[in-house]
Formats: sequence, C-alpha cells, structure tokens
Amino acid sequence: MSTPMAADMPLATGSEPEVLALWLAGAAGRLLLHRPGEPGLVRLIRGILPEGEAQALSQAIADAGGELFQRLAGPAAATPLGRIAAGCRLCAFDLDLLSLAVLPCLDEDAALAVAAIMGGERRLSLGVALKLLVGELGFPAPVRQAVRESPLWRHGLLRPASPHAAPLERRLDPSESLLAGLDGAAPERIGDGWSVQRLYAAPGPTTPLPAAAQRLADLWDDGVVHLAGPVGQAEQLLITAAQGGPCLLLNAPATEEPEAPWAEATLIALATGARVALRTEALHLTAPPPWLPPSPVIAPGGFALRGPEARSYRIDLPGNDPLALAAAWRATLGLGEAEADALAAHTWVDPERIATIASGLPSGLGVAEIRAALAALAPTQPVRLANRRHPQVAWSRLVVAAETRERLDDLVRRVERRVTVQLRWGMTRGERGRGVIGLLHGESGTGKTLAAEALATRLALPLLAVDLSLVVSKYIGETEKNLAELFAAAEGYSAILFFDEADALFGRRTNVQDAHDRYANIEVNFLLQRLESFEGIALLSTNLLQGVDEAFMRRFDQVIQFPRPTVAERCALWEAHLPTGRVAPEVAVVTLAERFELTGGEIRNAALGAAFSAAAGDGVINGVLLERAVAEELNKKGRPFPGH
Repeated sequence: MSTPMAADMPLATGSEPEVLALWLAGAAGRLLLHRPGEPGLVRLIRGILPEGEAQALSQAIADAGGELFQRLAGPAAATPLGRIAAGCRLCAFDLDLLSLAVLPCLDEDAALAVAAIMGGERRLSLGVALKLLVGELGFPAPVRQAVRESPLWRHGLLRPASPHAAPLERRLDPSESLLAGLDGAAPERIGDGWSVQRLYAAPGPTTPLPAAAQRLADLWDDGVVHLAGPVGQAEQLLITAAQGGPCLLLNAPATEEPEAPWAEATLIALATGARVALRTEALHLTAPPPWLPPSPVIAPGGFALRGPEARSYRIDLPGNDPLALAAAWRATLGLGEAEADALAAHTWVDPERIATIASGLPSGLGVAEIRAALAALAPTQPVRLANRRHPQVAWSRLVVAAETRERLDDLVRRVERRVTVQLRWGMTRGERGRGVIGLLHGESGTGKTLAAEALATRLALPLLAVDLSLVVSKYIGETEKNLAELFAAAEGYSAILFFDEADALFGRRTNVQDAHDRYANIEVNFLLQRLESFEGIALLSTNLLQGVDEAFMRRFDQVIQFPRPTVAERCALWEAHLPTGRVAPEVAVVTLAERFELTGGEIRNAALGAAFSAAAGDGVINGVLLERAVAEELNKKGRPFPGH
C-alpha cells in the first residue's frame, strides 16, 4: 500500500545538520556585501562568518566555502546536501550559485534583501547572482562555460528557465524537491499532477513474488525496469526489492520535458536516501540521459521506452484474482455472490482500492450503478492508436433483429457471469485468456458500430475505436508492437477494444509468394496468439465475413450477423430518427418503411438530409423532402428510386 509523503517527514537526516547553516551563511555574506548593515543578513552569518570590512568578509566567505567542501568530502557527505552535491557532481561554483537561489526561499529577511536588490522580485536573476559571485569581472568566457555546463538545471535543482529569457535574465528558482530534500524529506506535491507516495509493506506474512523481486533488485540500476500489471502488486514488488530500505513512488504526469521525471526521481533519491520508482499513465517515456540514473516504472502494459540508447527490461505481474476481488466486494458492500462476481470481472481494480471506492458510494446501489461509478475511476491513459469514446447510446435505441439482440445479450452475459462460470464452476480454458471476443458482420449501415457503442454503454466501459491508419506500419515488427499496445490498453476489462473494418487486420493467410506475404501472415499469427491470452473485451466488425481467416472463428465467443432490417424494424428506425413534432401529418412512417428498403444508416442519413432541407424552409419535414433525401441515398450506391 502507499500513503502520501509529508514534506516535513525526513527519511534520512544528515549527521552534521550545521553544514546547511554554513552553506546558507556563505550566501548571506555575499548579499551582505551588496547590502551592508542589513540586520537580517547579519543575524544569519553571526557566529559563522566574522563581521568586518568588505575585504575581510569576502575572505571569510571564501574560507567558509573551502571548509564546506572539506566537510562535504568527509563525514558531511552523508547529509542530504552532501549526497545531492556528490550525486549531481556540483562544483564550488554550482554550490555558490545554488546557495543564492535557496537562501531567499528559507529566510524572510534574505528574501526582503533580494527584493531590495531586484526591485521587488524575491528571486535573484543569474546576472545579479554572478555579479555577487565574481564581482566586477562581468561575464567572461570561463563563467559562461561554467553556466553552460552547470548541472543545476538539467538535474532539476533549479526550475527550467523561460525559453525566451536571455541567459543573464534566468531566474534562480529552486524546485520543491530540492527545498524539501535539503531536510532529507520528499515533497508531497511537485507542481500540477505530480505527487510522492511512501510505500509500506502489506500487513501479514506475505512475500510477494520473491523471484521477480530479486530480478528487480538485480536490474534496478542497470536500466529502466517496466513493471506491467496491477499497481498494488507492483508496489509490493518494489518494497520487497528495496530489501527493508525506504521506498518512494513518484507519480509523474505526461510532460513536454523528457528529462523531468528522471531528474525528479534522482533528486528525491539523493536527498532522502530512499529507493524511488516512477508511476505514469503515459505509454511512452524518453529514456533517461546518461547523467541521470534509471528508475523502475509502473506503467500500462503497452508502455515503451523511447531513445536510441534505451536500455529497458519488463517484469509482467499476474492480474488480480477475480475470486479475491469478488470476496472483497462482498465483504465491503454486502453484495450477493452473483452481484460480486459481476463486479469482479473488472480485474483492473486492485483489492485494496475496493474499500476506498466503496466508501464514496451511496448505500443500496445495484451492480449497474456501481459499474457506472467505476467507469469514472478506470485508467484513462492516452492511447495513441485508438480514439477513446464514452458512448451514451441507450440499449433501447438499438433496432436489430431478435436473433441479433439475443446474441448481443449473450456477450453481456459472458462478461457479467465469467467469474461464476469460468472460475467457480471450473470451466476455464486452460492457459487461454479469459477474454470475451465478438465478431459483428453485415452490410454497411446495418448497425454494427451502433451495437458496439450500445454494448459499451450497457457495460459502462469506454470504447477504444482502433485507428487502422496508425496501427498498420510498413516497418517490420511495428504493426505487432502497435497491436500489443492496443490489447494492453484494454486488458483487465477497463475498456472495449473495437476493430472496425476488421478484415483489414484479421484477413486470411495466404501461400507465401514473397516477403510481403510472409510478414502479413506473421501479423495474423500474432493476432491469433494475442486473442488467446487476452483478458478483456474485443469487438470486431466487418462487411466481408468471408475475408476473415477461419482460424479466428473458434476464438470468437459470438459471430453475430446484422441482416438488413425488416419492414417492422425500418418503421421503428424511421420513428427513432425523425424529430418529434416536425413531420407533416400526411407523412406515414409505415409507408416509408414498406416502400424504401433501406438500412438503418441509410434511414438516418435520409432523415437528417430531409431535416436540413426543412430547417431552410418552413421547418416541416414533408413527403417531398423525404423522397428527395431517400433518392440521394439510393443514388450513392447506384440503386434506382422505386416508383409510386
């Protein structure tokens, strides 16, 4: 489990805390040279630096800096400042510059002195700080080089400067991680979306995944280790791999600064002496640069590390046990077995989160209402290869044949009762996944996409509509990687994965005539294997059933035909699509349904076209406008307009 990390909760305090006072006194002395007689600054340096003339004071500052470096190289190296200085490879110039940035953040008198120097601004600019450090030397080449090579910005000790600011106008603004880290603590918040949690071992004599924990411990410093699986298990794995030492989790949002997550994790680790891992919902991170060490990453299954020198490993964690989830739902909400099993189908939920989720729910809710509440908490990581939709298509709006509706109902039953049938009754499929896969086939416009959206609404799940233009790649192996990312995004029954025009991907394998055929067959073989291990919901739609490879058929739980609508169904479709109160009295919906043999999509388009024409006229949809709109729909496919 994890808890927020308080900023005032030090994890590792230094053996010589006065080294920090010595460091800040040097900065106060430099300000005092510029603001002689400032009582607040005198207070800061009294007892550490002698008062006197400017020249004597300057010498005292230099002596203090030398003493500070000697102490940081000795016992004081174990202090937070010592670890930060060593880990970030700060030279004397960097430490001096950093002290001038930190001092006004920790002392109000120093902040007032800086404001007097800067004309109201409570942070020094780089130009003014350099003047305090090098006097009248200005900004010569050695100083410019020292600034360019300084690790203060690239290690996240100072916030990034504005890209439009001139070098000397850079604001010396220390980060929250540095300010908390000087006290050996981790900040609770680091800007928008960032937070730090301290991880604690779960109660009880559990030893989660010792082999995986040993592998993580061995690889921790060798490269980025991607922990793929339930967050709770990943956190326990981190704790075990830390071997009794403190362990922190940095929740990192998507950022345009690729080095920021690694810099923050490194700084927090140096300051606190703890092991630090990253957690992100992003599917890609840029590999850490050479000067920053790697950190383990808890991320979605489709996560990948970018960069030519990316060294990464992956540890797959088993999904949450649905029976354990069902027991947690029953114990927390007092549900019956069937209701708890229906909720346990969502294996993306960690057992320890169920009590937290339940505490925010009103009492007496049914499965549908609880599932809708879960939808607001489901993982929302961006999926670059699919469009995430949250459909609001009511199940009652779906006008399909009775047999088609029954088979769609069966897909819903397979989701809601899979824990009962597959696990409690022992009807699992060996090593195969526990996914629910459906194929929807029929002519264009017969309602396949609408049915997928209605299923998503009924199950309170987002719909991930796959963008085939992004998935299929001309580069060898890229298509398979993209497909793996998509399946991982929908794993755990957190979303419905929807492949429209699926025959483009799930087409028949051919005899190998050239390299193109061979790699096309490899893609189909990959899909066959991935469907076997998939634990989620996937829907495929196609207009050409004969174009789908026969090997997929046994992997589909339902193959559902969407026939052209009957007269009764067309009548219901016209009534559903024509606006109430805007249709002329002489228009008979039954006549439209009997006269024009249209699909649901064609009826929708015709109704919409007639409505636009009516809106440009007297606001009434009459028979002439409807006939004209129907004629346009038929003309699209070269079909004749039936006579009276």
